[in-house]
Amino acid sequence: MLTFWFLLLEFCLLLLPALWAQTTEKHRVLIVENPASVVGYEANFSIVKAMFQSALKTYTQKSSSREAWSSFFHISSKDVVGIKINASGGTVMSTRKALVNAIAESLMEAGVPSQHIIVWDKYEDDLYNANYLPLTEDSRYLVKSVIPQTGFDPKVFYVNEILGKLIWGDMLFQGLKPSPFEKKQASDSEENVAKLYEKGVPVSSLERRVSNKSFYAKIVTQICSKIINVPVFCDNPNIGLNGCLASLALGMVDNTRRFQGEGVWGDPAIAEILDQPIVRKKVILHVMDALIAGYAGGPQFSPEYAVVTGSIYLSTDPVAIDSIVLPQMDAWRSSARIPPLSPYSHYIQTAEEYGLGIADSRKIQVLRNSFPP
Repeated sequence: MLTFWFLLLEFCLLLLPALWAQTTEKHRVLIVENPASVVGYEANFSIVKAMFQSALKTYTQKSSSREAWSSFFHISSKDVVGIKINASGGTVMSTRKALVNAIAESLMEAGVPSQHIIVWDKYEDDLYNANYLPLTEDSRYLVKSVIPQTGFDPKVFYVNEILGKLIWGDMLFQGLKPSPFEKKQASDSEENVAKLYEKGVPVSSLERRVSNKSFYAKIVTQICSKIINVPVFCDNPNIGLNGCLASLALGMVDNTRRFQGEGVWGDPAIAEILDQPIVRKKVILHVMDALIAGYAGGPQFSPEYAVVTGSIYLSTDPVAIDSIVLPQMDAWRSSARIPPLSPYSHYIQTAEEYGLGIADSRKIQVLRNSFPP
């Protein structure tokens, strides 16, 4: 019997190093910087491409982009790769085309056909305003919007007890696209509709329908087999930090206005939207565009609140990236005597609780590479 316990103790001692490595392993975020990458609020493609390639190989510890995509991220020529951008910031504060082009070219070098690369965001109007549409003859990829092009999947949805008034673009909305004046009227009456429902007024008797469901975009559930998330380092008055988590979650489902603004601030909806097997399986990488950071007035470009950092953040952990950039944003806001965003970005901690990544800075390994080295 004594021999058994000695053998058990020896076995535990052999396992201890492996268990310790697992519990102390830090989630990595790679930051690559080059001040020359942005001149006059314009990103230089050749420099940004070199930065991204360097970051990709360093992060994956592979000698080539092809090896990084194929052996680390398991991408093949059969995959349809969606590059999710943030196109709500106009020509300056949307995801920069230089970075998107760099990612697309890197994928093509790894054998992914250009027709299998889809750059997408939620609204077609935003893609036009950010100059991603119309497509040019030399385009390296396809560009698709969820609304109105690819639409939502009627079989895959997220349920939240908060009711949202349906608007044009939401899957269950019935009606024509409203004029700008009608959009303003709808916005003004949204709160009143929700209050009526809470008082027990049947939905059928309301002027406009409400729903507790948010349907996932077909581009996520049906079209793409892999997704690369490329948000912008910027703020949004309705959700605080408009980073990796918020930009992706709110861009892939409909009926999202109910999750934004006072009293909600995207928590816990942002984490719950991303905490789905299909999302976890398909989203393989987050590349934050911090070439120009906006710490107030977002998501649109406000030059007085913009900082040219010439930086790209790369990680498989969206929570870690958001947790790193939030204190920097608050520091800039403090210098400008603007209230911090941290109180409105609690969804980041909630995302950690859901196992979507690490928010504790003590467990995040930040690697900084100046480029060229």
